[in-house]
Amino acid sequence: MSALYSVKPKATRDLDDYAGYLAEKATLEVALRFFDQAHATFALLATQPNMGWRSKANYPGLEALRVFRVRGFENMIILYRPLAGGVDILRVIHSSRNLRALLRREGTE
Repeated sequence: MSALYSVKPKATRDLDDYAGYLAEKATLEVALRFFDQAHATFALLATQPNMGWRSKANYPGLEALRVFRVRGFENMIILYRPLAGGVDILRVIHSSRNLRALLRREGTE
């Protein structure tokens, strides 16, 4: 059985927002490359879910939360939860964002 990944709605919105930003500020090609690299990184994480590092944000229910960078877009980080057969992609955010405040304010689902 192959490992799978699931992209949650907030992560999908994050991807769309950042790709739109890249299309506007850089080029459509860069935005498309971002999408490709994000999904390639998701697929890699699905096969090796403990590859990322543990988040330092300690919130109930998020003990398993892990963090990893989007390949080729190192300022973009993926917040994900390992599962038995893959990973749940919870958010894709810029590394300059305050992760603790984001989790406290919005949650991850």
